[in-house]
Amino acid sequence: MIAIRQKRRVQIVCAAFLHIPLAAIAAYALAGEGVGEHTGILGVALVSTVAATLLIVPYIGRVLDGGTLQAAG
Repeated sequence: MIAIRQKRRVQIVCAAFLHIPLAAIAAYALAGEGVGEHTGILGVALVSTVAATLLIVPYIGRVLDGGTLQAAG
């Protein structure tokens, strides 16, 4: 089995990677007319990023623990 410290590191790195689109949208909003003009898309990006992170981090933990996953279908 993989060590807990290594598992947490993988989970944190994957969660950080999921936030890259949010950072890109925020950078675009700041470079353009300002954040106020893009609050809708920033909100959608934030919610989708947080939701994806909450779904993928436990999944990665189960996979790295060697737990059984049920096949889709």
